[in-house]
Amino acid sequence: MAGRFDLQGRHGKSRVRVYVKAKECTEVVSMEEFAVILGRHFTSLYPQVGNEATVTIVERPWERVAVDGKPHSHGFKLGSEKHTTEVTVKKSGSLLINSGIQGYSLLKTTQSGFEGFVRDRYTLLPETRERIVATEVTAWWRYPFEHISQLPSKPFCFTQRYQDVKKVLADTFFGPPEVGVYSPSVQNTLYLMAREVLTRFPDIASVQLRMPNLHFLPVNLSGKENPGLVKFADDVYMPTDEPHGTIEATLSRANSKL
Repeated sequence: MAGRFDLQGRHGKSRVRVYVKAKECTEVVSMEEFAVILGRHFTSLYPQVGNEATVTIVERPWERVAVDGKPHSHGFKLGSEKHTTEVTVKKSGSLLINSGIQGYSLLKTTQSGFEGFVRDRYTLLPETRERIVATEVTAWWRYPFEHISQLPSKPFCFTQRYQDVKKVLADTFFGPPEVGVYSPSVQNTLYLMAREVLTRFPDIASVQLRMPNLHFLPVNLSGKENPGLVKFADDVYMPTDEPHGTIEATLSRANSKL
């Protein structure tokens, strides 16, 4: 899959060098591979570059559109989420590769609650076993390659692994298509999503997830003072930013270096 890279060099020469390195690629490479190529280029060729170079790439995916139920031959629309990578290459050959996804919006209309949380005299929120749950996932995962020499001789398909992780995150969030899976809290679901990524992919050393609550509250206009107003039966919802919470956690393998 070809990628489009937004280049934000400090001056025109940096951008030209990046374009030249892209042109020198004789085949399609992943964002991560291209970041390594750039990192090695800047650390090996220019003495004014310090001990290391960090390359950050963000890809906004274009998705083929369908017209009358058929994929269009040359029509595309811009996807919502972003594929990201940050690669640090040192002059010594040491390597750090992080990849991720930003703005990955997920929503379930049922099979979600918020219960079992710690309660004290300040707690006002009631427990519930039925609610809409929505979030916008930001995920980062680190690959175990610590030196350029550790990169597989056969090109490791970072792009495919990104698609795999994206699918695992969604599958764990939603559950089976027929029945779904119950979530007692976003915290619980976040942990299960991160754990499943580490379980499925031994080539990922750690994963960090950030999942803010995006609330959709049922509208209810009835009350003791206005009994004649319409009472909605949980079929009209209002998006709201309050109350707001962001759930974040990092999971890593026992022998992983964070």
